[in-house]
Parts: sequence; C-alpha cells; structure tokens
Amino acid sequence: MGEINLLDPLAINDPHDYFRQFRDGGPIQWSDRHRAWIVMGHPELKAVFRNPRLSTERMSGFRERLSGSRAEALSMAIDLLDGWMLFHEPPEHTRLRGPLARSFTPRSVNALEVRVQQIVDGLLDKMAATSGGDLVELLTHPLPAAVIAELFGVPLDERDWLANWSDKFGVVVFGAVGRDDYDEVAREAGAELEGRLQPLFDRYRSEPEDNLLSLLLAEENELDGLTQIELLGACSLLLFAGHDTTASLLGSASVALCRNPDVRSVFITLEGEELDTATEELLRFEAPAKAMMRTVVEDHEDSGVEMRAGQSVFLNILAANRDGRVFDLPDEIVLDRDPNPHLTFGFGHHFCLGAALARLETKATLSSLFRRFPNLQLDGNPMWRPTISDRSPKSIPMKW
Repeated sequence: MGEINLLDPLAINDPHDYFRQFRDGGPIQWSDRHRAWIVMGHPELKAVFRNPRLSTERMSGFRERLSGSRAEALSMAIDLLDGWMLFHEPPEHTRLRGPLARSFTPRSVNALEVRVQQIVDGLLDKMAATSGGDLVELLTHPLPAAVIAELFGVPLDERDWLANWSDKFGVVVFGAVGRDDYDEVAREAGAELEGRLQPLFDRYRSEPEDNLLSLLLAEENELDGLTQIELLGACSLLLFAGHDTTASLLGSASVALCRNPDVRSVFITLEGEELDTATEELLRFEAPAKAMMRTVVEDHEDSGVEMRAGQSVFLNILAANRDGRVFDLPDEIVLDRDPNPHLTFGFGHHFCLGAALARLETKATLSSLFRRFPNLQLDGNPMWRPTISDRSPKSIPMKW
C-alpha cells in the first residue's frame, strides 16, 4: 500500500475504499509525504478531539513566517482567519464562540425552515425547466450560499458574490500556495468581504432587523463582544464553512443516493423522525472532512504511537465514520441506524456551531430533490476537487 497520500487519485475519487485499506493497518499512521499523523479510527479520533496535548492554534506561527509582499497580500485574509474560533483553544476559543453561540441558536435556525424549503423549491423549479445538467452548478453550490445570505440579511440583489467569494477564500483556507495567483486571490478575498459586509454592519447597527448580523452587532458592547475585525472574521467563518462544507456534503450524498437506488426508494417515503434518522445516516456516510489539523504541543503516547511536540495531526472524519469497530455494515447506508455516533460535526468544545443548519439543509434538499425527480440519475462520473482537507465535488453530471 505504501504510505498515505491525501492527494493520491484514489484518495480523491474513492476515499472510502482508499482509507479503509490503510485503517485496517492501524487507526493512526504516520505519513512522510504530509509529515503528519493521520487519525482514521473512530475511538481514536474522538479521543483526539478531547486531547489537551493537541492544539488548533497556528495562526500566530503562520503570520510570523510571512514577510515582504506576501505579508502585505495576506494581511487581511490572516486577520479574518485569526477571528476563526476553529484556530484557537480556550479561553480565546470560548471568548470568540460565545457571541456566536448566543446568536446562532437552534431556535434561530428552526425559524428558517420555511424559508430554506422555499429556496430549495425555487432551485428545483429551475431544474425542472431542463432535462439534465450539473447538480453542483444548479443546486448544491447556490443553495447554501442563498441560505447563509438569508441568515445574514444580505439583500437579494447582492447575493451572487457570496458563492464566488467562498471559492476564492478556499484558496487561502486550503493553503494552495503553489498557485501563481495565490497572493492576488488572497488579497481580493480579504478586501471583498470587508467591502461587502461593512455597509451591512453600518446599516444594521442603526436599523437592526431579524437576522444574525443584527444580533452579533448588538453584542459589541458586551465584555466578550467581538472587535470589528473579529466580527468580520466570525462572519467569514460562517460564510465559508456554511457554504463550502454544506455544498460538499449535499453533492456527495446526492451521488450516494443515486448509486443506491434501493435505499433511495425508501428514503423518499420517510417523514418526521424517520427522515431525521435517515438524514443522520447520510451525514455519517458522506462526511466531507479528510484532514482537520492539530499540532502536538507536548510529547505523549496515543494509541501506541509516540507523538512529538511540533508534529502535525490530521483528523480524518471521513474515514472514522466508516470504522467497523463502531458501525455495523459501515459501508452501507442504513437509513434506520440508531444509535449513530458519527463525528461529522466534530466533538467537544469544537463541535460545529452550524450543525443544526446543516441538518436542516440536508434534510430539506435531499428529500425534495429525489421526490421531485424520481428518475434522477448520474449522466457520467462526478469530478472531485483535488484537495487535502475535504471531499468536494467539482461537477456532478445528472439527468432527470
């Protein structure tokens, strides 16, 4: 098998089979190529989320390594990422998460249910006017962008930029430093977000409305309120994670249902709690995350491997969610699987703040899509983005 290479064509096109073969050789393995430990086992990954000798903090070191024109080009983008609670540990993580957790609640997400369904139906209406096309372009890419824009209170005539901005910022987040235009794209992404959101900040400070931006701005004067740049950073996190990760999940899950017609025929009949349970199974089956990064801050042993301070650790949720030690029939979609202790949204104090919204979008989108188009099928092979961090479809040709 050789060593783990997250950019191996097999890891890109069929990651579940690829990581299964490696995971059978041990739940935690070293990759010389990535100079990192790859955690693929479920119990081991759950323990890693709680391990105080591993840290998500890395922005200060990244900033220190920058100089000259690159430092200037990345300045705003790095400031935004520094506001991501994902890259901090308590107490800073707690401070950054607090205002978001108080504003972005399951209750506020549930209030969006009718609007999310309207957005889904509108996109499906456009699909119905054709007989086929790219599902990424027609549905899975624009849908999360529209939902996040609704949550933020972005006016209808200003929403087209959001999905494109997410693609640009992904260049920074995923560290595609080998691109010739990396500095330019990073500069544009940072400046564009500030230019788009600042007018909305000014508007909702003076005239608050029923949206997330108004709630966050109302917290500015609290003891743990966010500074202006931290607020921009928090918004960039919600915009990027709320779009990119959800779009990846929706695309991969759609492909999985097309490839499992017997499962699909049952899925479209489900309602209520049965549909909720089935949605959790699809979240397990097609978790996008392949390499969430941690840094070892103290020498220690973990599951028989010696981790040294300064080493990197990649958390492979995609692989852990198929661990046969925890899940019976791990490579099958079991719609009534219960319990279902998947780690798609992380664990512990880094549990995904947007989990409720992702569940809502997944349930509404997939159930509506396959009921509306019962003959939906792949019209060629999906194309997958060659990234280390997640499994994300670039295009999904389909016909209906």
